[in-house]
Amino acid sequence: MSETITILSAGNSLGVYIPAKLLQIQFRDQGLPADIFMLEHLYDQETREKIPSYRKAFHDNFKVAKMGYKLAKDTRSSLGEDSVNVLLQQWKQNGRRTFLALTGFWIPVLERYRDMMPFAELDIRLIRLDASDTPSFSVYGERCNQFDNIWLYPAGENKIKQTIVVSEEEPVPFQRRDKRLLIHGGGWGIGTYKSKIAELTMNHIPLNIIAYYDEDISFETLDRISHHYYMMDPTWNPWQRNNDNEFDFPPFAQIRGKGDTLRFENEGKYSKVFDLIRNSIGIISKAGGATLLDSLSSATPLIFLEPFGDHERANAELWEELGLGINYDTWKEQNYAMHVLEDLHRNLCNTKHHVVNLIDDITWGR
Repeated sequence: MSETITILSAGNSLGVYIPAKLLQIQFRDQGLPADIFMLEHLYDQETREKIPSYRKAFHDNFKVAKMGYKLAKDTRSSLGEDSVNVLLQQWKQNGRRTFLALTGFWIPVLERYRDMMPFAELDIRLIRLDASDTPSFSVYGERCNQFDNIWLYPAGENKIKQTIVVSEEEPVPFQRRDKRLLIHGGGWGIGTYKSKIAELTMNHIPLNIIAYYDEDISFETLDRISHHYYMMDPTWNPWQRNNDNEFDFPPFAQIRGKGDTLRFENEGKYSKVFDLIRNSIGIISKAGGATLLDSLSSATPLIFLEPFGDHERANAELWEELGLGINYDTWKEQNYAMHVLEDLHRNLCNTKHHVVNLIDDITWGR
């Protein structure tokens, strides 16, 4: 196959964007051309300008974020008609036929392209990164079934069919890891993770903490406790292109003290935060789709917090049933036992070696 693979992503969740970027890099490494298109480039200007304020509101208040989840709707009303038409004509002129959509919000655009190309043999696949429907797919209901659906975790099968490998490096042995737990709220810093930091600090559990805004950082804690703080550049957006007209991983830096000049880095074949994950003894977070990929690829146990919707609840239940993760409150009842995490790490190592990488399992052509 020599034609370009068109990867359709969005910046509303790094849980969609990061896997898309990983797929692009890995396809290119195999000699397959692959381009990413971001949904935000089709939004009208008013919608795009509101995104940073939504992101901050969701970060500040989990109840607001969950309300936004429940109000997810068809994106057509937010798309600029001229932008959509230009894109569809570009695809047609380029003869694009192979599509991988990691978010359902592209479905209306794909339907229009299919109608424009009635005699073309299109290969359109929806990549399902979670154990149940996410809002971006559920709003389209049965319309999802007109395309091929590739589920990493098929419903009702209680297994991991395939994954998107973050790195081919072998997992760091548990005993050689920094004895810290990574705590974060996903790409937008959403969830109850901030409320757990004080609790874990009182129990003398060292943390790697992902900050999203300056006010997330407690310099007193940084000075007195052995926590480490890191930050993703809050000014960066996934739909920004770099000087090479490519999309980047999130710029990432360690915060060493007040007034420190942050040196954000984002080069490499995976996000810089993954190096932190693979050297931590656990991830405390919501069970988002990309977090599952991180957990499996690094063999780092997931200690899951309150879910952001039914899909994250399904993800957590799957990880728990497979012995790859544990509910935070359950782990707390076990007095934050380290041996529990080591057992989960061992299970992850065993599971990892029996799961195929999506790009190795996918076949082209009909």
